Amino acid sequence: TGSTGVQGATGVQGSTGATGVGATGATGPSGPGGTIGIYGSFYDMYDQAVTTIDTPTPMKLRTLDSAYGVTIGGTDDSQITVSANGTYNLQFSAQLHNTGGGGAGTTVIIWLRKNGIDIPDTSTDVTVNTNSPYIVAAWNFVQQLNAGEYLELYWSSDNTHIQIETLGATAYAPAVPSLIATLTPVAQTL
Repeated sequence: TGSTGVQGATGVQGSTGATGVGATGATGPSGPGGTIGIYGSFYDMYDQAVTTIDTPTPMKLRTLDSAYGVTIGGTDDSQITVSANGTYNLQFSAQLHNTGGGGAGTTVIIWLRKNGIDIPDTSTDVTVNTNSPYIVAAWNFVQQLNAGEYLELYWSSDNTHIQIETLGATAYAPAVPSLIATLTPVAQTL
């Protein structure tokens, strides 16, 4: 057997084959909408009273704490208006005080209005006796609202000496608003 010969030169590289290009797939479903930080926080630092017994009276909110997309307005500073469609949670607390200036009644009724119309089945009666002068009414309502619609808290009393009362700051505690209300979204339609 003879010796192995010298290795030959490498040949020229061939051209690359065509790249396969398939059809683009279908577009997937849209994801859920993003959130919009709509909210409102308001309060009032004035005493509020009914001028006539058993007369519907709006609860006023004359001070803005913070808000985005929610405003207070109307002739009574009582209309809480939203700028976007959605389901909202209105929470409030009202410090009720029977000043004991006479009158036999001890009842306050609180309810909700939407766009100026009483919402059925939203009333609650609260008893404010003279021997328990401060009672805090606090609860919440969940309502569907469209942009531009508004909610209002209403009250009446059988005694004009019962009021929604504010208290000044002390050496150890801040002032007490007569009314505090916040409106936050539960869900929104984008």
